[in-house]
Amino acid sequence: MQQWIKVTLILCFFGTLREIRPSEPFVSEFLLGPWRNVTEEQLSREVYPIGTYSYLALLVVVFLITDFLRFKPVIILSGLSGICLYAVLLWTTSIEWLQASQFLYGLFMATEVAYYTYIYAKVDSAKYTRVSSYTRIAALTGKFISGVTAQLLTHFEVMDLRELNYITFAAQILATFWAFWLPPVKYGIYFHRRRTVILNQQPFVDDVTKKKAIRQQGQATAKPSNLAHITEAFSMIARHAMSAYRRPKVITWSALYAVALALFVQVQIYVQLLWKQIQDQTGTAVSYNGAVEAILTLLGALGAFIASLLSQSGLPAPVAAIQGVAVFLGTYIPNVFVSYAGYIVMGMLFHYTITLASAKLASQLTDDSCFGLIFGINTLIGTGLQSILTLVLIQSLQLDISTQYYAISVLYLVLACAWLVGWMVQVCRLKNSINIDSNMDQ
Repeated sequence: MQQWIKVTLILCFFGTLREIRPSEPFVSEFLLGPWRNVTEEQLSREVYPIGTYSYLALLVVVFLITDFLRFKPVIILSGLSGICLYAVLLWTTSIEWLQASQFLYGLFMATEVAYYTYIYAKVDSAKYTRVSSYTRIAALTGKFISGVTAQLLTHFEVMDLRELNYITFAAQILATFWAFWLPPVKYGIYFHRRRTVILNQQPFVDDVTKKKAIRQQGQATAKPSNLAHITEAFSMIARHAMSAYRRPKVITWSALYAVALALFVQVQIYVQLLWKQIQDQTGTAVSYNGAVEAILTLLGALGAFIASLLSQSGLPAPVAAIQGVAVFLGTYIPNVFVSYAGYIVMGMLFHYTITLASAKLASQLTDDSCFGLIFGINTLIGTGLQSILTLVLIQSLQLDISTQYYAISVLYLVLACAWLVGWMVQVCRLKNSINIDSNMDQ
């Protein structure tokens, strides 16, 4: 078996185990259940925002140290944070511990960046597209298993909502142990770089001079904590980021990536509270949250596949408009199954959009190192935007759950209009350029 295939399989199995969290589709119902004395308002305004802000703050730190620590320790930390998170949810009851669990959730989500970028430091750049798709498929597989398992176990009353956390807890333990099998990363993308490769690309007068330079470079890299090396790494990160973001198309597609991510995560975090409100108002007793998440996972994978086929002719504006209408109808119509359908449509189109944006960005990035860097920066920006949404909609304006989703549906329509206007401006500029060229030819 080729080494890159072996590494990819080990990483993908970790990703699948990490995402086996059958407690997730019913987490709000569990936290509002008889096991804790927490109200919906407390959960919405005092608990969930801590997870959002912690994720943002910790993502900044994790983003900076992942490459420095050479990925594997951060992946192990991801598993350990998952163990601690679900231990707290299982064996504590106070709201203070629940808030602490949200900090752990922020750490758990922030360290996910190591899972998605580890592979860039272990395989040849020619295989980036393939291994990136494999790691995402592995994560989606875990989510699909979670949704199906959660729905079956709760529907047939094999387990209650609290007991689902035992499966999640066990999966995080297995994922953590499995992470130790990952091959260590000897060379980072920015820190601990392969210096001899760089030297071999430089011109030298003769072999003696070249060997001397390599020996001196080897002596320098023997001290990885040297301030000069750290400064060099950050300088390279800055150069690559500036080089990438100087391109208008990179800025445009990065903006779409970040905004789409922010809106989706905002919908996803609080949607169970919306469903519970609709169920209470209509007297619907049975929840199909697990089935909804399983269907969304499958259709999300389909949406990503379609985006990969239409990467040259994607239509973000109509997609964002449909997402806005889906969120609006899922909130306005007092039927939980309509809300389920609206969430599924919105989520499927999110996976389409995020895959399309990623493909467009990849086509604009010439330096191999930029893939993980731009992914991390855009994720950080998206998380920042989602934190702003939480601060404004939930903690400042203190909107009720339905009004929050009406606001998000409007934001989707604003995104669609902004993209449409930008596209029209680009078309007009292109036509003017063609007219000018034709006049010059005459």
